[in-house]
Amino acid sequence: MTNSFTGTRRYMRYICVSALMLSLTAAGCKGKREKMNVAVEEEAAPQVASTINMGNPKLSAQLLNGFYGIENGQWRWTAGKFAVMLKPPANAATAGATLKLAFSLPEVITSKVPPPFTLSASINGTALKSEKYDAAGTYTYSVDVPANLLAGEAIRVDFTSDKSMPPSGADKRELALIAVSAGLTAK
Repeated sequence: MTNSFTGTRRYMRYICVSALMLSLTAAGCKGKREKMNVAVEEEAAPQVASTINMGNPKLSAQLLNGFYGIENGQWRWTAGKFAVMLKPPANAATAGATLKLAFSLPEVITSKVPPPFTLSASINGTALKSEKYDAAGTYTYSVDVPANLLAGEAIRVDFTSDKSMPPSGADKRELALIAVSAGLTAK
């Protein structure tokens, strides 16, 4: 049986030994001030890609808003409004480019929200051509982008689907379409 006096003695011995070790360590370091060179590796800023495959988690930072997590390792649900950041391809600021969004309009959506669905995009507030989709299926929205909208290292592209399925039951997400990839290609 340990009394409180014995417990206190052990604690005090621990404190004294710790203090002694600390003072010996400090004494051993006296007069030995050496300049330490510490190499600091800077992480390279992530490069902005011209095309985003939705299953690539390394490019998630380019998905600005309206995207949900990766599913089946290759696609993502979107909300009715979603945006990406893309790098214009070489010479796009003089020749223009083509914006492409590969997506699916699933039957789970079209059965609850009847088509047609209109998908539109804009860059810096300038509206691009809209497209209508009349049935469930796999599509590629493709539109020419004028050169004057492609200046700079990266551009923001805002997409809007005029229809989406509101949150319901256990799924609290607004769902519009399934995005597979988004990108700019040179003309």
